[in-house]
Amino acid sequence: MAGIGTGGSSTSRHDGGRGARQVVRGARTGARRTGRVVAAVALALAVSATDAASGWAEEPTPPTDSSTPSASSTPSTSSTPSTSSSPSASTPPTDSSTPSPEVDVDAGLGGLGVDVEVDQDATLGGAAMDSTRGAVPVGRRSLFTGDWETGDFSQWQVCQSKLVNGRCSSIGRGNANMAIVDAPGARQGQHAARFTVRPGDVPNFGGGERSEVQSSAAGALVHEGDERFYEWSVQYPENMPDVSGRYFIILQWHSSSGSPPLAIDLSRGSVDIGGDGVKSAPRRTIGPIRRGQWVDYVLHVKFSRNAGSGFVEAWENGKQTVQRTNRATMVDGENYLKQGIYRGSNSEGTVALTMDGLRVTAP
Repeated sequence: MAGIGTGGSSTSRHDGGRGARQVVRGARTGARRTGRVVAAVALALAVSATDAASGWAEEPTPPTDSSTPSASSTPSTSSTPSTSSSPSASTPPTDSSTPSPEVDVDAGLGGLGVDVEVDQDATLGGAAMDSTRGAVPVGRRSLFTGDWETGDFSQWQVCQSKLVNGRCSSIGRGNANMAIVDAPGARQGQHAARFTVRPGDVPNFGGGERSEVQSSAAGALVHEGDERFYEWSVQYPENMPDVSGRYFIILQWHSSSGSPPLAIDLSRGSVDIGGDGVKSAPRRTIGPIRRGQWVDYVLHVKFSRNAGSGFVEAWENGKQTVQRTNRATMVDGENYLKQGIYRGSNSEGTVALTMDGLRVTAP
């Protein structure tokens, strides 16, 4: 988490009035000692504040907003059912949705347009939060923020659900599938986003049931050799149904076509690092689905098509639960980012997940 700590104190020295030299010297000595004490206390408080801040079926290519240029090449390829890395039950259709190549609308931490050195604990997007991420190492350079602190969906580029498939800036505070939630319902800051999917919530371009946001902004795109840290929080509802046996993706890093090579997937009843776009990639569990709780995650990724070079590792609520695991994390030259709910068609029950605090940093 990003913690910005500055501190210091200056003391004014006042010369005593005219009098005996002994009195003057004593007064000056006392002032110096008092100044050192005040400065020490101020420094301790500043340090304390800094520390406290502490397989697959084919899916058609969905249309994009007419005002947004599509990516240069978006072939739709047939995908083969996954083997060892795929869930044992039904798995998601190939999601070949195309991002729009636009300039980063966020430009830094909390929309401030500045890069800051990232500490580890108590702030994200410029707003304080009661974090359980603990001393999790993250990157020093802030590249992309999607933490909803604008009070709308404008940090993201494309919104996709049954009700919309176009620019997020067009939906303001949202609709029945995705809506801004204000504090105290947020995990950090003043706003979060709630993604809701009901049975039958399939967009007009087909595929699974979804309510997702997408970005291909400069800070959200990754290429061969990039190393990134992703921080985000999820609140699972108390009444969340059992999603085992059907794919259920809440975060994905998508290639130009086919299945995502990297995804956070709940389809086995746990929060897993998956991604059936890479057939041989090992699947790793970050933690259980903690119903009724806010859960803070950090994912560290090295992006590569080479299984020997790419890797993942993860933390849940400040504890490392996935040790560094080598695997391919790309299938072509570029991944873009999606967040929300993408689940199998004809799934049972309505699910609403609240998400907050997404930030991307680099070493």
